[in-house]
Amino acid sequence: MLKNLTYKRKCLTLFIGMILFFFIGYKLSFSDTLDLIDQISEKQTKLEWFMQKEKELPVLKATLAELERVYSKNDSIAIRDKLTAYISSFADDHGCLVTDIPINSIFSNKDLTVQTNAFTIKGEFKELLKLLNGLERDFRYVAKIMSGRFYSTKDNSTRRVELFLTVITQSFEQK
Repeated sequence: MLKNLTYKRKCLTLFIGMILFFFIGYKLSFSDTLDLIDQISEKQTKLEWFMQKEKELPVLKATLAELERVYSKNDSIAIRDKLTAYISSFADDHGCLVTDIPINSIFSNKDLTVQTNAFTIKGEFKELLKLLNGLERDFRYVAKIMSGRFYSTKDNSTRRVELFLTVITQSFEQK
């Protein structure tokens, strides 16, 4: 049978056979190997992600413990008193003046109690900014700063412009 074929036909048959051999070889063995390589790379990516999250676990546990510590011993009166004490001591140390007695309003429903406090402080811009930063840093888990508004007024008797900061904080408590 092969003796009757021409040289061109023999080469074409050999070429088609080689392509058929590569296709069958790919389907039977190489495709499974390439699928396994893809699965291994996906699992390695997931494993690296889990290892990264495992490194972050102590930080998350410490943050959770701090949150539980802060929220377990606070009540609405203590939060207001802590904020008032902090702002008053800061004002005394940095030459500022607390001009308004804090407004305290409490909203409560069956699941949540929200306490809102508003403070107005007079002082220099840099000092008021330090106060705002200190409140944000020291009371981040107890009372969130909802608003910080700078405004100035002109005192007609002294003819000076005075800068004020009104800070509104809210604290949340689940029932």
